[in-house]
Amino acid sequence: MTNGTTRIGITTLAITAAGLALAIGLGGCKPKAPGNGAVAATGTPPANPCTLGSATLSPVLPQQSSSTEVGMDCFAWQSFIALNWQADPNNPGYPDPSATAATFGMPTDQTPKVWESYLEAGTVFGNGLKGQWKAKRPATRSLTRTSKFGALDMSDITQAGSGHHWLTNQRGEITYYEIMMNRDEYEFITEQKMDLTTAAGQQWCATRPGKVISDSFPPPKGPLRGGLTMPEGQEPGWDDTDCEGNIKAYGDGVGAMEIKASWTPLPADGSLNSRYKTAVAMITDPVTHAQHQVTVGLVGLHIARKRFAAHEWTWSTFEHIDNSPDEGPNGGFTDPVLPPNPNIVPRTAYTFFGASCDPATNPYKCVHNAPPTWCPPGILGCTPSPYNAPMQITRINPVGAVANSVTAWYWSQMPANSVYNYYRLIDVQWPQTPGNPIGPKQTIPLPQGNPMPKGSAGGQSQILSNTTLESFQQKSNACMDCHANYAQIASSPSVTATAGGFRKLSRPAPGAPPPYASDYSFLFVTETRR
Repeated sequence: MTNGTTRIGITTLAITAAGLALAIGLGGCKPKAPGNGAVAATGTPPANPCTLGSATLSPVLPQQSSSTEVGMDCFAWQSFIALNWQADPNNPGYPDPSATAATFGMPTDQTPKVWESYLEAGTVFGNGLKGQWKAKRPATRSLTRTSKFGALDMSDITQAGSGHHWLTNQRGEITYYEIMMNRDEYEFITEQKMDLTTAAGQQWCATRPGKVISDSFPPPKGPLRGGLTMPEGQEPGWDDTDCEGNIKAYGDGVGAMEIKASWTPLPADGSLNSRYKTAVAMITDPVTHAQHQVTVGLVGLHIARKRFAAHEWTWSTFEHIDNSPDEGPNGGFTDPVLPPNPNIVPRTAYTFFGASCDPATNPYKCVHNAPPTWCPPGILGCTPSPYNAPMQITRINPVGAVANSVTAWYWSQMPANSVYNYYRLIDVQWPQTPGNPIGPKQTIPLPQGNPMPKGSAGGQSQILSNTTLESFQQKSNACMDCHANYAQIASSPSVTATAGGFRKLSRPAPGAPPPYASDYSFLFVTETRR
């Protein structure tokens, strides 16, 4: 479906289990000055673990995921590259046809990338206008979120990114967040009979009776389609539907996508710009509420995509290699093991960890991954954490050899001075047995489809997390743990207002019916204002 525009390039990526295991050795466990964390290059180029599909730098968004770990990691990296391609300045959401691999990630390039030309979730839910996709995007982004979930307090269900949490770097500056959606998701939300940016519209959509749309599955054998179930994209034998279960195509037929980015201000002298994907942004001081323009660097990126037949979505996450060390025994830390890359300039310091932290002056007493304390207005006896107090963030679960092997390959394809030499894949969580599609009248919890890695059900080592997006929940919940169990529509009675403008998401009262689900997306409950 082109909708009168140049369609994003699409290819099929079906990967076999041919993997590459890197020989790695862990660093010491005692505190030490951070090095560049890279395994020394041997002079032998890495093997290509991606046996099918594009394994080079390309603006082509992969269409078909895999059933193996190495295949899913290749799918994630190909998505990262396509989404970070220069965007067409005249066609938001699409790659610039004049951009080449040779200019991928140039340090001086601050033009919007494909995902940056998607629409910000708050903008869509602010008015829900049809046709808004083609509107001109602002030249300077405005970053106001200091929590992954905006004004939503999920503390009572131990949710990552609670509305009361923020992240401060070693320069005493807050980390900011934004959440973007692609055209497929945008059109699903805005092209229904009722506006899904309203609580009433979500209630209407979630409660439709649905239909059986396939002739090969006559009632009552076929799965009901419809309800608040976002598109999975075009595929032989598969059709997306509207809320009522009618066949309908959305956007580019690639499936719904949500991109969650974390940004931190960079030094004003530009000394770090050459190792970050940068942008110019207006940020709001959380204390004074004053706004000022800064250059920010990308430190974390979630790519959540609903693509047939992964009804439970796929969840990929990337980080900048300078973010944090790995947790070591007895309160120590160790440099992360990175694939060899001769293009990496050694870091001088971590962004969210100080090797010389002094417990006498640090409000968190240098405790690793200690969350900040937020005090509601008018509450006596509560001492809030200073916003400018540096935090000591470490990675609890080190990145695995398979993810490192795929990162090694794509790094070998990068231009020598590309800023994307400094970004690594952390991991991907995906459903191994997706089962039937999510249908109408679905309530939480939703199925997880036997995810890999398993998440909290498999223990701490199975939890996928991003140190900039789930800094304080690395031992508790993976992506699917949260999105399957708690993502619900805004009209749910379990959503109530709290002090300070936050919304509180609570478990239903005993005996109360469970809330209607919002297809693994928190945007409906966090962004709805009407």
